Amino acid sequence: KCGLAITSLTTMLERMENQGLISRVQSETDKRKTLLFLTEKAHALKGEYDSVSDEMGSIYYKGFSEEEITRFEECLDRIRKNLEEWQKS
Repeated sequence: KCGLAITSLTTMLERMENQGLISRVQSETDKRKTLLFLTEKAHALKGEYDSVSDEMGSIYYKGFSEEEITRFEECLDRIRKNLEEWQKS
């Protein structure tokens, strides 16, 4: 769903685990699954993340109306779906 290759995702998750941001727990009902949970350290960073995200949004959406932002994001979503369909074929 995130559009990353398994190897990229695995590397990213290992890094996040090493930094104490996530914990992995094997599912009790399905041993093939590994569940991921954010740690308290990760939750504590949410405010900082939101602040940076808001600042970036104000930079790249400067001068855009709410309608333009919505329309742009809808177009990006359509492009993503087109790429997913193409990848499946």
